[in-house]
Amino acid sequence: MPWTIRHLLSLPLCCLLVVPALPCAGEVSTDLPGAILVFPKVQSDPQRDTIIQITNNTGIRVFLRCFYVDGRDSRDAPWLVTDFQITLTQNQPTVWVAGQGLPAIPSDRPESLYPGPVPPVGDGFQGALRCVVVDESERPVGINALTGEATIIDRQTAAAFKYPGVTVPGFAANNGDNTLLLDDVEYGSCPRVLLLNHFFDDAPDPVVDDPIRTGLTVVPCSMDLENSVPGVATLQFEVFNEFEQRLSTSFPVDCYADIGLSSIDRASQPELSIFNFALQGTLVGLSRIRPVLDSRTDTGHGVIAIAEERRAAGAMVSAIHMHYVGGNLQADVIILSEPF
Repeated sequence: MPWTIRHLLSLPLCCLLVVPALPCAGEVSTDLPGAILVFPKVQSDPQRDTIIQITNNTGIRVFLRCFYVDGRDSRDAPWLVTDFQITLTQNQPTVWVAGQGLPAIPSDRPESLYPGPVPPVGDGFQGALRCVVVDESERPVGINALTGEATIIDRQTAAAFKYPGVTVPGFAANNGDNTLLLDDVEYGSCPRVLLLNHFFDDAPDPVVDDPIRTGLTVVPCSMDLENSVPGVATLQFEVFNEFEQRLSTSFPVDCYADIGLSSIDRASQPELSIFNFALQGTLVGLSRIRPVLDSRTDTGHGVIAIAEERRAAGAMVSAIHMHYVGGNLQADVIILSEPF
């Protein structure tokens, strides 16, 4: 006999509850605590600075090894990694400004809540911050403790936008060495596909009619911090407009990329870019971003990314949520430097 509304209403309430789908245990997240925390975009220069917030979400004290990775082009500055250690008591948040850091001696908070000194980044810094949960002997452990947020402030325009840090879960199988395997055994894997819903560049704002532009910041998941070898990746973009028409392009990433969408394929002629309103003819679209696999077995080419939407010539900026889908088919590797 077919079901009717009367039959459904006669069921007990517990039978009608819908359980929401939970993310797979191995996937990266912007909501759940993890054992690795990544801030893909940190800036500090005369115009902008970044506020870093990190929280220990457990009832125990945790130790962190953190690494600022300078992503500026090596033609302008040498590839540089700055590491430091901090400690967070149970359920403790901490905060600092990237260009200022934290002093060696606490001045305005109880010593028991002071996480430790944090070095300031150099003037003109543009790169990423990675933090890993370790034990007292600085051996990595799979304790999922960390969440965080970064707020980038423009001192000249007063524009500010906040984005959540990306967490990678850790597992009990962690062997504690300095080679972190993002393989769903030691740690969760980086995403197989990244999805970005966005306005096409130069599309008119539906409210104020100003052109909208979107920026993308990408960092490879793999990185050799011991030997100063940055991660690399080649990204395949599939771009769909509102008519479901598909165009594609590719883009290489070496250590770090911070780029406007229209500059990915047409830096000199943005109006001809597959990300541009002039070419696509619709206001919004979907970009499907996939790291290209290769034959290497020692490292993968997964990436983590954030996007930002700029209006009114950059005076208004907001973060765009990236959707991460599935685990990468090629395990990524992070090699930590030896502690002093």
